[in-house]
Amino acid sequence: MVHSSEGIPDKHDRDYFIYLLDYGWYEPLSQALKDNFGKMATLASEKKNAVVIMRTDEGVHFSDEVLSWHSINGEDADKEELLPAILVTNRNPSEFRRRVIGTIEKGEEENLKMIFFPLKKHCKDTTEVVELIQKIFYKIKQGQDLFDFAITKEKKRGVRGALANSVMLEPNFAGVGFSFNKFINYLRATNKACT
Repeated sequence: MVHSSEGIPDKHDRDYFIYLLDYGWYEPLSQALKDNFGKMATLASEKKNAVVIMRTDEGVHFSDEVLSWHSINGEDADKEELLPAILVTNRNPSEFRRRVIGTIEKGEEENLKMIFFPLKKHCKDTTEVVELIQKIFYKIKQGQDLFDFAITKEKKRGVRGALANSVMLEPNFAGVGFSFNKFINYLRATNKACT
C-alpha cells in the first residue's frame, strides 16, 4: 500500500503494475479489494513481473489528466460507473509524481497502456469481487487466456478525448476470450492497438 509516491523508485522493473482504484468513500466493492490486497500482492509478486498498488486510507491519490476520480482516459467515471476498478497498466507510479513536478520525458504518454476491469460492471456483491480477483490473478499468474473476459471498449490515444491507449474488459458470454499473449503484448507494445 502506498502512502506517498516519493519512496517508489523511478525504474522499478516490472512487466506491468496493478492499481486498485476507488473514489475515496466507503463502498462494499472497494472494501473487498482492500480486504484481499495481501493475497493479490502475494500472487503478483511470486513471479516478480508485477506489483499491486493501492493507496492507504489517508495516502496519495493517483491522479492526473488521464486518471482521476471523475475522468478515466476521457470517460466520465461517474456516468460510466468505472470505479471501483482494477487497472493493469505499464505505468510506473513514479510517473504520477514526475508529472506533478513537470519532469515527464517525451514519449512516456505515447506508450501508456491501460486495461480496466470495472467492478460494478462485473460484480453485484463482494463475493463476486473475490471471484473476479481470483480469475484475473490466477490466470495471469499461470499465463492462461482470460476466457471469461472480452474487450467491450477500446480507445486509441488522440481519438475522442483519449490521452492514452486503453481497453475495457467485461464478462464474456460469447466464448472467445482475451488471450494472455495479447494481454502481455498489448502492455509491452509501443503505441499499437490491441488487436
